[in-house]
Amino acid sequence: MRPQTVVLGLGLRACAEPAQLQALWLRAAALAGITHASLAAIAVLQGKEQHPGLRAWLAQSARALPLHPIAPALLAQQAVASHSPRLQARYGTGCVAEAAALAAAGPGAHLLLARLLADDASATLALAIPAPELQAKTASNAYQTSASSYQI
Repeated sequence: MRPQTVVLGLGLRACAEPAQLQALWLRAAALAGITHASLAAIAVLQGKEQHPGLRAWLAQSARALPLHPIAPALLAQQAVASHSPRLQARYGTGCVAEAAALAAAGPGAHLLLARLLADDASATLALAIPAPELQAKTASNAYQTSASSYQI
């Protein structure tokens, strides 16, 4: 996989801690066969970009990545693989992590890894990749964005 083509989507509960986020990321990376170098961005539900556990996890990382807050209306437009009735009623999507990753990866994106759940159920993580034509552009343009950059 080309560097910087994967978008990491997170769903976060208030109790999510950096250690759980790191464990979730390590599990996802192993399952998908990717490294930090493959990540182009992180996407979360709008309003979660200041989540203390997320901020602490990002601060512990050695690599800055754009953080994309995704509006609930955009989450609802994504076709996800996982379906939580609670999330569907609250956000219009069956999985915040999947929908956030897909929305940030752009039109035609697809899931590389469907939702993983943290051991303590405090967070979910999914990975998406852009449509093939966007992957080439992303790799050659070093993924330009107006989103804030944070460490991972």
